[in-house]
Amino acid sequence: MITGIMRRAILGKKDKFLFEGYREGLIDFDSIGSEVGLYVHVPFCRRICPFCPYNKTIYDRDTAVEYRQALVRELNLYKPKLQNKKITSLYIGGGTPTLMAEEMKEVLEFVKNNFDFKGDIGIEVHPAEANGKLFDSLKGMGVNLISLGVQTFNDKILDFLGRGYNSGATDKALSIIKNCGFKCVDVDIMTNLPGQTMEDIEYDISRVYSYDIDQLSVYPLIVFPMTKMGAAIRENGLSRFNCLQEKKILELIDEVSRKNGYKKSSIWTYGKEGGSRYTSVTRESFVGIGAGASSLIDGYFYLNTFSVGEYIKALEEGKLPINVVNRMSEREKMIFWIFWRCYDGVIDGNRFAQLYNASLEKEFPFLFKTLKALGMAKVHNGIFELTEWGRYAYHLVEKQYSVCYLNDLWHASMKQPWIKEIRL
Repeated sequence: MITGIMRRAILGKKDKFLFEGYREGLIDFDSIGSEVGLYVHVPFCRRICPFCPYNKTIYDRDTAVEYRQALVRELNLYKPKLQNKKITSLYIGGGTPTLMAEEMKEVLEFVKNNFDFKGDIGIEVHPAEANGKLFDSLKGMGVNLISLGVQTFNDKILDFLGRGYNSGATDKALSIIKNCGFKCVDVDIMTNLPGQTMEDIEYDISRVYSYDIDQLSVYPLIVFPMTKMGAAIRENGLSRFNCLQEKKILELIDEVSRKNGYKKSSIWTYGKEGGSRYTSVTRESFVGIGAGASSLIDGYFYLNTFSVGEYIKALEEGKLPINVVNRMSEREKMIFWIFWRCYDGVIDGNRFAQLYNASLEKEFPFLFKTLKALGMAKVHNGIFELTEWGRYAYHLVEKQYSVCYLNDLWHASMKQPWIKEIRL
């Protein structure tokens, strides 16, 4: 309902968003800007967590070797398209990407040798895989940003989530990683987990901060209908917090973070003043490599096939493994940009004017008048900064967006390797 109202009010759009099956010539790759981020998706896991909505499959060594070759082939296909472009960052996610740590050496070397890349390299790490040898290997590859997926220190909840480790393993990983000299160590914590209390959340946050990490990312559990988590919650009769209680959770996290010297850097992240950030989702333009990876370039949002087998096969045949493409209107490009600036909590009207030769308040009078009238944003020198009330409202919108759009898009992509058309 929230997303439908916003679509009508802001985009003036009644009809659904169209994603078309990819065909040669559908995307104008010349529209890629002078700077672009790079994302590599590694879909392999030792076990499948019931809450995870991302593209993943059980790890197999032989398939991983084929997958590495496919990644290099895809990068090679992008080589002429990214000539004279600066690669500003490289993030590796999953899945559990460190299961392919050795294979990623070749991938990273290919990027360094064939593209204009001088940015940060970030990777997600599963606590069960974390050890000194792995961290030394990652540093040797040039990785300088780490995100450790802790989720919680509550062993009972960890077991319910199927994470395959206990809080002791997390403590060990954090003890090792803090002395490895990475530019940024981010820790992921989840809230509103089944059976979790406010005291559990405060304990988790405080315990993470005791390790003097660089960044904390605190995400609410979003129950995607396509996952097994919703059924598991119902079957076990477990309770979760409502929207008003979630607001109190956000206030609690803000308070604990302030006391520990951490400042809010986005809707769900906290960092030290002037510190480095681990941020893989807020690029203005990025190209995704791998099965299920998404890309955003000027006027186009597209996804690769989610099928690992079909992904490998397409690249063996010399074809880009793109599954579906959404061609955005100029207004849709603008609102997509605004949406992700809201995630950071700051919407820079000056940057908007630079990108689109337009005024934020003239293009979207309803949105920005509403933000100011309801006390959701303050404006100074053309820059809108979301207030706590505004950040909470965005928190609700982001959750609704995930369930209404991403769930349907990803679910369809998991069921069909090559989609002719989908409307959301």
